[in-house]
Amino acid sequence: MYLRTADYSMKKSCGIYEIENENGRHSYKIFASDKDLQLYLKKNKGKFCKRMKPIFTVAEYKEYANTQIRKLTSDEVQKYISER
Repeated sequence: MYLRTADYSMKKSCGIYEIENENGRHSYKIFASDKDLQLYLKKNKGKFCKRMKPIFTVAEYKEYANTQIRKLTSDEVQKYISER
């Protein structure tokens, strides 16, 4: 859901990157491009990305009819959580 929101906001296919800190903690962040990842890593000296490529991305950005970004209702949040 977050990746699709990023794709729609940027009007391009974004990617999920695995970031590791100097203590070995792994986290995952969404960036619009490899260049955006590099800028992030320059500003965050204790973090690095071994692959320097997304671990997941959609091959091509696609527009879908009736796409909207909005805050979910409480019922929608509960439904989403229960489906996981």
